[in-house]
Amino acid sequence: MKNKFFLILTLVLLSGCTNNNLSKPDISQDYSMSMAILYNYYSAEYSALTIQAYNLAVSKLDYISDTASSVKQYAVVVDIDETVLDNSPYQARAIVENFSYPDGWNEWCNKSEARAIPGALMFLNYADSLGFKIFYISNRKQEFVYKGTFKNLETEGFPQVDDKSIMLRLPQSEQNPYPSDKEIRREKIREMGYEIVLLAGDNLGDFYTDDKSGMERKALIEANSKEFGNKYIVLPNAMYGNWPSSIGLDGTTVKTMELLKEMSKY
Repeated sequence: MKNKFFLILTLVLLSGCTNNNLSKPDISQDYSMSMAILYNYYSAEYSALTIQAYNLAVSKLDYISDTASSVKQYAVVVDIDETVLDNSPYQARAIVENFSYPDGWNEWCNKSEARAIPGALMFLNYADSLGFKIFYISNRKQEFVYKGTFKNLETEGFPQVDDKSIMLRLPQSEQNPYPSDKEIRREKIREMGYEIVLLAGDNLGDFYTDDKSGMERKALIEANSKEFGNKYIVLPNAMYGNWPSSIGLDGTTVKTMELLKEMSKY
């Protein structure tokens, strides 16, 4: 399967090159996204980064476990996509067949074929062995992909996969005015009596209520700087997330070039 994706995506990358100068491919959105997808799926460096993140998370659990209060219930919260499950095959197909999210997303989720992110299974099984409660909070939509998500996590061997631990996005309502904001779901965990001691995710919204503005996002990073590497464990993801829109990327080559030209003025 990997060889198939590698061959197709290599052709996509080469299609952005001129016949006269193959060493200088055009800077295009497809090329940039293709490189991000290939990096996530094939590079040993990506695997090393995710394993490194989860090794750090293990050391934090050891410390918490050694100093834990016997009267408290401790919880670990993880995102799903690009935190415990790898969806780069879906991203690859979107490039090859020229479509974008949300097209084909529900079908991919319900195939239940995403593989575990390197290090994620080790970490969560370890958390389970120490007695931590695990919650999976994702913005996958409950009404469309709950069963497929449940099956995928279960098939990959993740622990504590049940109806209470998986918290997907619910439709907008008076009680849920901002469906993609995970803070409401995190608060429900606290209301159950758990203290959330560690969170892992690939997007800042996996840790606290994020902001759309690039400047505000940086300010929030500064405000929470002591938590990163301690309570917050960040996984790499250059494929998608809140970061592109926060800097004005709109999916066009023109905007990408504008940002690169601004960066190049040194």
